[in-house]
Amino acid sequence: MEKESRLSIMHIPLSGWYDILFKAQNIARVERWIIGFALFGFALHLLLIFLVKHDFWGLASILELQANYLKAIYTPFSIILFYEVLMLVVILPKSITNFIGKQYEIITLITIRSFFHDIADYDLDKPEIYTFDFLKTIGLDLAGALVLFFLTIVYYRLFAKTQKPQLKPSSRRTRFIRIKKTAAVVLSLLLLALSVVSLTGWLNQLYDVSMHGGHFPNPNTVFYKEFFNVMIFVDVFLLILSFIYSGTYDIIFRNAGFVISTILVRIALTAEKPFNIYFALIAVFFGVLLIALFVFYNQKPVHAQVDTVTDLE
Repeated sequence: MEKESRLSIMHIPLSGWYDILFKAQNIARVERWIIGFALFGFALHLLLIFLVKHDFWGLASILELQANYLKAIYTPFSIILFYEVLMLVVILPKSITNFIGKQYEIITLITIRSFFHDIADYDLDKPEIYTFDFLKTIGLDLAGALVLFFLTIVYYRLFAKTQKPQLKPSSRRTRFIRIKKTAAVVLSLLLLALSVVSLTGWLNQLYDVSMHGGHFPNPNTVFYKEFFNVMIFVDVFLLILSFIYSGTYDIIFRNAGFVISTILVRIALTAEKPFNIYFALIAVFFGVLLIALFVFYNQKPVHAQVDTVTDLE
C-alpha cells in the first residue's frame, strides 16, 4: 500500500504539485512563518545596533554596523518583500495581468523600503543635515513610492474592467492554466535556490565588509536583480504561449508590452538614484497605459466580441 502511494505521488505532474504545494493552509502557514521571521529579524537587528552603539565586547570596531535604530526597520521590510516575491509565483497561474501587477507592488515596496535605508544614513539630531540635498533624497523616495502606489491602484482598476464572465469551460484555457502551474512550480524551486545562493553570497559580502571595511552590499542587486532576470524570460515564455493559443493582435501586443515593463523594472533595481525611481515610474506608467489601451480596444459591440480576454489570462 505504501509503495503504491509512493508511486502515485511520483506520477503527479508538475501542474498537480502546484495544487499540493500552494494550498490555502500552506500559504497561511508560510504567512505565519514570515511574520515570525520579520519580528525576529527586527528584534535581532535592534539588539545588534544597541550592542554596537554602546560598544559591547568591542563590536563597534568589529561589525562597523551603522548605529541608527531606524536602520532596523529595513530588515522586516526585506523579509516581507521576500513573501511578496513568493506570492508573485503563486498567482502566476491565475492571471498574467495580475502577475504583472504583483511585480509593480514589489517595486513599489522596494521604493518605500529605500526611505528607511536612506533616512538612517542621517543623524536627525544634527540641524546641519537639513539641507536641500537631504530633502531631495528623502522626498524622492516618498514621492516615487506614492506615485507608484497610485499607478498600481489605477492598473488594478483597469485590470478589473478586463474581467468578463466565462460562459463555458474552455479546454484551451485549462491547458494554458496547467502550463502556468508547471511554470509556477519550477519558479518556486528556482526562487528557493536563488534565495540560498543569494543569502550565502550576501552574508559573505557582509563579513568581508565588516572585517575589511567598505560599503555594505545592496540586497536589491544580490537577489531581486537575478530573480527579475528570470521574470523577463518567464514573460517571454508566456508571450509565446499566448501566440500559440491565441493569435489575436491585442493579446500579443499586451503581453509583449508586459515583457518591456518587466525589463524596465529590472533596470530600476540596479540603476543609481534618482534613475532607479525614474525607471520604476516609467515601467509602471507604461503598464497602466498598456492595460488602458487594451481595455479601450476590447470595448466592442457584443456581437463582435471574441472571448480571448478571459481565455488567456
